[in-house]
Amino acid sequence: IDAIGHVATEGGAATRASPDADRIGDEVLRTEGGLAARRGEIVGLSGLAGHGQAEALARLYLSRSGRRADAAAPRACFVAGDRGRDGVLPLWSILRNATLTALPALSRRGMVDRAAEATLGADWKRRIGIRTDDMDNPILSPSGGNQQKVLFARALASSAPIVVMDDPMRGVDVGTKREAYQMIRAEAEAGRTFLWYSTETEEVSQCDRVFVYRNGRISAELTGAEITEERILSASFEMEGDAR
Repeated sequence: IDAIGHVATEGGAATRASPDADRIGDEVLRTEGGLAARRGEIVGLSGLAGHGQAEALARLYLSRSGRRADAAAPRACFVAGDRGRDGVLPLWSILRNATLTALPALSRRGMVDRAAEATLGADWKRRIGIRTDDMDNPILSPSGGNQQKVLFARALASSAPIVVMDDPMRGVDVGTKREAYQMIRAEAEAGRTFLWYSTETEEVSQCDRVFVYRNGRISAELTGAEITEERILSASFEMEGDAR
């Protein structure tokens, strides 16, 4: 089913990351629509594209951002899949795009500590593997995969405990995807919660729990070994009244 976007690994099938029960903590959010997540959990939103997943993430993110107090102590951060529309700031440098969310913490009396910003940028360049000779280069100068790494750095450089990701691997190469999977898992182990919309089975298989959407509503909640392409497809096509 092309709308699901099945992507297999080199072994021929998507591999599931093993959930770590000790990593996952108390519930940190629950929406009226039934979407829920725990501390340190990687939660996937799946199903056929255009069935309300992106809208659910947008509502969640907007409900936890936008207040003035959130600038210094953000409750959620966002990683966009559409870099051109929702992600990069094209007139700014790689460094400033990466450190944007951390600027309040790097500022004193309204002035940004440039040395501290450069140090933070260098740290994330190393940690996330941004390939560039100079972080002061324009954001559009590196490859699309490296631009996406900058967006991850921007989100993770903040102190936000919840990371909202709207199809963040769109258009990036396999190597970048694998690096991102490792980074997401490491951040989850440190206590961050991820909500990840994707239509690709390989990406959904990285999640601890998956909510399948159909017609704007959750049609199934899958965990552990239940997270398979067959179960996702079944929930995506269930007739109204048969779900759950």
